[in-house]
Formats: sequence, C-alpha cells, structure tokens
Amino acid sequence: MFICMMYGAGMPQLFPLALITYCVVYFIEKYMLYYVYKSPPAYDEYLSEAVLGRMKIAPLFLLGFGYWMLTNKQILSNDYLEHIERKTDAFNSQHYWYEAMTP
Repeated sequence: MFICMMYGAGMPQLFPLALITYCVVYFIEKYMLYYVYKSPPAYDEYLSEAVLGRMKIAPLFLLGFGYWMLTNKQILSNDYLEHIERKTDAFNSQHYWYEAMTP
C-alpha cells in the first residue's frame, strides 16, 4: 500500500495493480482459511488496529510524493537533458538544493 501511494501519482497503473493484488490475496486467504489451515491463525484485534493505524498515514505519502513528482520540471520535460559524448563522461543531473548560480 505504501509503495502504491508513494509512486501512484507518477505511475497511475499502480492503483489497479494494487486492487488486483489485494483481491487475489483476499481470495487466497479465504481459501487457505477454509480448506488448508487446521485451525485459524491466532490473529487478535491488536493486529487489525495496528495495521489500520499505520494505513492512516499512507495518503500523506501520496500527497507528498505526488506533489514532488507533479511539480518537478525535470520529470515532465526533456528540456533539461544534456548530450553525453563518451561513456566515461559524468552525468550532470542538475539537482540542486539551492538555485544554482551561473557564471
């Protein structure tokens, strides 16, 4: 869920993939519970509450990483790419924490 929320704004196909994954896991767990397990797993309400508590912060990942991806000019355009002459040349990513001063 967290991976889907982190990268979902940049790769929207993760949301249907996560839905399919959760459906498959749900039906496999149902099958295992009914036909394979001799006794049900020892889950209590603490496990459910802990998972739900952690899932509350997953949308914050979507908001934070989505804002970063959708406002990053280097992701959405090819204007920032530079040609590399040789394989040994260093890649200049032009990622700065500050506004780079040009001479």
